[in-house]
Amino acid sequence: MKMKTVLIAAALAWSAATVAQPSMYYLWKNSSSGETVCEPESPGKGWVKASEQTYSDIECKVPL
Repeated sequence: MKMKTVLIAAALAWSAATVAQPSMYYLWKNSSSGETVCEPESPGKGWVKASEQTYSDIECKVPL
């Protein structure tokens, strides 16, 4: 019984660590207006990556 509890606790801790990985953000630029935003994925049509640099924060200030 104790072994089963330990295994379940270890599995839960491992799965939580896997889910909690940081997102990678990119600086996107609108090709028509020149506006820039920081998002993990393209905001939509007309947006291109301003650079290939990845960031760890939503403001694109902390490079990875």
